[in-house]
Amino acid sequence: MNKQKEILKKIAASHGISIAQAEEIWKLLGNKISDVISSDHKTDEIFDENKFPIIHIDSFGKFVPNKRKINHANFCIKKKKNELNT
Repeated sequence: MNKQKEILKKIAASHGISIAQAEEIWKLLGNKISDVISSDHKTDEIFDENKFPIIHIDSFGKFVPNKRKINHANFCIKKKKNELNT
């Protein structure tokens, strides 16, 4: 049994819910984070750093966008545009 399943079982038992309910909550949490991260972040076909939210979940953690990766993605997009135009 993996560690995540053990943690979910302990949490489910301490809150009086079934393991299936705990797994469903875990999936919904992951899907919500994925939806927020995957939403439209582009302005004029390049990524806008200000459109990437910082996601904070109490007792779980904080998801901070990596500006270095955003800048690198924009660099690649601009480079590809330049190659297509020449």
